[in-house]
This record gives sequence, structure tokens and C-alpha cells, in this order.
Amino acid sequence: MTPTTDPRLQLAPAGARAGTWLFLLGFVLPLAITAIALAFAVQGKGELKLVAGSLPLTIVLTLGGLAVLCGGLWWLLARMMRRQSLQLSAAGIDVRSSFYRCQVPLQELKLDQARVVDLDEHTELKPTLKTNGFSIPGFHSGWFLLRNRRRTFVAIAEGRRKLWLPGNGRRDLLLEPRDPHAVLARLRELAANGGRG
Repeated sequence: MTPTTDPRLQLAPAGARAGTWLFLLGFVLPLAITAIALAFAVQGKGELKLVAGSLPLTIVLTLGGLAVLCGGLWWLLARMMRRQSLQLSAAGIDVRSSFYRCQVPLQELKLDQARVVDLDEHTELKPTLKTNGFSIPGFHSGWFLLRNRRRTFVAIAEGRRKLWLPGNGRRDLLLEPRDPHAVLARLRELAANGGRG
């Protein structure tokens, strides 16, 4: 598949809200929990296992080591959240989102039933159960079970308009391109041309 160069036909990037949640959950929260646990351990009456017999050194090494570990994990997840691509061709659709990829041949898509939706109005298409995915508020990527009980590959951010592409087999798609109407029109054009591009 050749890359799609039209920016309207690309997936919407994760927004600032998703980035903030990732930082809070992946970096701040583990450090806060560990700091609280250390404070309780120091206040307790039990014997502490200290590094070189020093409480300050133990605290610095514990929090510092955790900060390095969480910082590395946060950096990796933030980088993967930016891995968003959508390629359309006569062969079908190729979606890459964070750690996941889904390819669906054009003939397996029910384009006559595909539509642009607002999930606040079409709640049956909201992702409810993550079966193999990456999800934080404002970003969902991977395989999910929707409220309509269909297992679906999801690549959505926090915009309002999503593209629902039902398949005739095991693969449905719920995507958030920058211009969902343009993606749907391009897919229908490819299908009408018999997959000749």
C-alpha cells in the first residue's frame, strides 16, 4: 500500500487531554503512591530495611529509580500514541494506531452501511470492553467490544465525528480520521472503480 498524502485522510492525533492523563497515570500517580507508602513505612513501628543504613539515601534511590522507570515508560507510551496512520488503496485499508495494526481488504467492508457518527448520539458504537488495546481518557487504540457487542478495531481520539466501517467478517473498524466524510468518499470511490485506484 502506498502512503496516503492527503492530510484529511489521516487519523486525528491524540489531543492534549490524552497526553495529560497519560502523564498523570503513568508518571505522577506511581510516584505519589510510592511516596505515601514510604511515609507510612517511616511512621510505622516496624524495622525498616535501609540502603547503607540511611533513610534519606533509601528515599532518594527509591523515588529516583521509580522516576527513571516511570519516565521511560511514559516516554514510550507518549511516542506510541503519536503512531497514527491510515492508508487507503485498491487493496483495502491499513490502520496503524499505537501498538496495533489492522488491515482489511476493500471487499470485506460493507461500505453501503458505513457512516460518519457522533458517539454521543450513537451510543451503541461506544467502546466498552478493551480486549487487546491501549486506552486512556481521550484516546482508544486496538481491539474493543462495543456496546452493540461487536468486536471492533478502534483508533479514536477525542473529536466528535467518527467513521464506522462494518465488515462482513470478523473485522469492523471505528476510526477518527481528520475528515471522516473524505475517507468514506475515497473508500467508496475505490470500491466503485473495482479497486483500480
